[in-house]
Amino acid sequence: MSRIFPQCSVLRMQRIALAIGLFLLPVSTSAQQREGGAFSRFSGDWSGEGTVKMSAGTERLRCKAHYDVTSDGASLEQTLRCASDSYKLEIRSKVAATGTRFAGKWNEVTRDTIGNLSGTITSTGIRGKIDGIGFTADLAISIQANRQSVTIEPTGATDISQVALTLTRI
Repeated sequence: MSRIFPQCSVLRMQRIALAIGLFLLPVSTSAQQREGGAFSRFSGDWSGEGTVKMSAGTERLRCKAHYDVTSDGASLEQTLRCASDSYKLEIRSKVAATGTRFAGKWNEVTRDTIGNLSGTITSTGIRGKIDGIGFTADLAISIQANRQSVTIEPTGATDISQVALTLTRI
């Protein structure tokens, strides 16, 4: 593994993977929930970039995501692939909405790491929590038209202070 990720420890990579991977939880407004379900606007392919702020500095990320959304828009499956100059990761998530609440699970495939995510869908986006072994983070996502803005801020002792990304539909 040290040849693939020479500059990052396994724990650090798990934390980065958790933070990045869960940022793509879909967002919807109340009107969109009534029209097509909580996650209808996310179906398809998205691409973008952003940054991860760490104690050792800031690293740029490039990401691609694919969403499979159920016909009622109440649940989705996501595949996310991100890369920087020093690492790559792949995350798969399954999320379901009930009213204004959402919950689901995620799996960082390359490191076989798993966790949970949950939160509330608001009129402008979502607010939620991400958790895994030794890691929790606050999640905020907003969406306008074909653009997602994501901020993830880990809590507790971690070398990651923030993940910020912007994705557009491709």
